[in-house]
Amino acid sequence: MTIKLPYYINTPGGSVDIRSKISIADHQITKNAFNMAYVYEIPATIPTLIYSYFNKNWDVIKKEEVVLPNENKEDVKFRDQMMLKEANQQAIILAYNKANKKTNIIRKNFYVTYIDELAKTDLKIGDKILKINNEEIDDLAQIHDLIKSFKANQKIDIQIKRDDKITTKSATIINNKNNLMIGILISVDQELETIPKIEFKFKGTEGGPSGGFMMSLAIYDTLTGSKLSQNRKIIGTGSIDQYGNVGEIGGVKYKIKGAVKADADIFFVPAGQNYEDVMEVKLEKKYDITVVPVNTLDDAIEYLQNN
Repeated sequence: MTIKLPYYINTPGGSVDIRSKISIADHQITKNAFNMAYVYEIPATIPTLIYSYFNKNWDVIKKEEVVLPNENKEDVKFRDQMMLKEANQQAIILAYNKANKKTNIIRKNFYVTYIDELAKTDLKIGDKILKINNEEIDDLAQIHDLIKSFKANQKIDIQIKRDDKITTKSATIINNKNNLMIGILISVDQELETIPKIEFKFKGTEGGPSGGFMMSLAIYDTLTGSKLSQNRKIIGTGSIDQYGNVGEIGGVKYKIKGAVKADADIFFVPAGQNYEDVMEVKLEKKYDITVVPVNTLDDAIEYLQNN
């Protein structure tokens, strides 16, 4: 019998060839050129907890840093999967537009992915939002504008779809530092039509936004035939937004270790604190790898074109 402990352990991960995760009609993705870095996160057991005290590459974190007090593992899994979907969709739109290829947003679906402990609502993580006070929802900005139009302590009706059933729940408007809100985070799942067609092949256990930047770089390179890698193995991490900005993420000190283990030539990392953390590990371990800080997708493209 395994004793469950209130801890998780983060360890150096590895990399995934983006070629194994996407396919683009009539286009060939360069093998082993563009790779996403990841971190291993495992529930702590007594043996692994003891081992972690003797292994400087393993870090123990409290369970509440992974699973919030008002959530369960399924809530975390759903949020991670939604963040992965959002990252992939942002990567598609950004890369296709930059490569002058066609994309069309057919439909947007809105899901609850986080509920603050201060929220006064019977919504649940995973609920699909359809209407707010009988107004159909078409855009995330529309939701924000609606919330701001209400008064503090006002109770509103929210029509949702849960377990394939449509029902109405409620929420009370909160005034938090002069900011009106209902205390939830909403993720957008966009149904896209693209030319050429693109398909993703992620497992149900995979999630998170940190592969968005490298995904956009690989898609752009494939669509344009740029061959930016020039036979180099490139591993990177970072989220991406619709404007091409690369966002900081967690676990970079584990990811640089995984990149070195995978014999990467270049490691792209978000500029700022992420870059500083990676350079600290690189200097300490004397790693022979080129670390490149990036603020935008364009930064990465320009670096690969000029080096």
